Amino acid sequence: MMAQAAARRRGFTLIEILVVLALIGLLAGMAVLAAGASGSGVEREARRLAATLHLAANESRLQGRVLGLRFDSRGYSYHELLPVESRDGTALELAWIPVNPAGALAPRWWPPQLEFELRINGRSVAAGLPRPSSAPQIVLLPEGEFTPFSLKLQGTLEAGTVVEFGASGLLDIQRP
Repeated sequence: MMAQAAARRRGFTLIEILVVLALIGLLAGMAVLAAGASGSGVEREARRLAATLHLAANESRLQGRVLGLRFDSRGYSYHELLPVESRDGTALELAWIPVNPAGALAPRWWPPQLEFELRINGRSVAAGLPRPSSAPQIVLLPEGEFTPFSLKLQGTLEAGTVVEFGASGLLDIQRP
């Protein structure tokens, strides 16, 4: 009887083996995610912009809102075209109002040492010039279309990544 009890204590139970395998799988998954996240900062910013633009386009379509994307030297922000009362209070006029600053479409700031060039219809647009009250450079319509544009992002230590967005929302990231 003592021999049987001692024999049972020497082996591992099925639960113990499953717990160890689950921990190994969890650590392996974390290692794979960490290795994948170490990509280029420029490409990461391009993908982040693409994800928020896709979300904004869906939001515009589903809710029938006219949204705009404004670039400046610090980053980019989303705005909505809304009727507001005129200064004298006699009429309604349309104005670009920033989208909720705490939501998924909150303003995003470029990382330090990131340079960019915005092109619309093949012409370079001075993205640092718009005043805060000016209209966004990119307009997203509820029909699912938006201003086609090309954005070249380049870090000081990295080669440039060009992100092109067509009017139908197609995204193309071109690596050097």
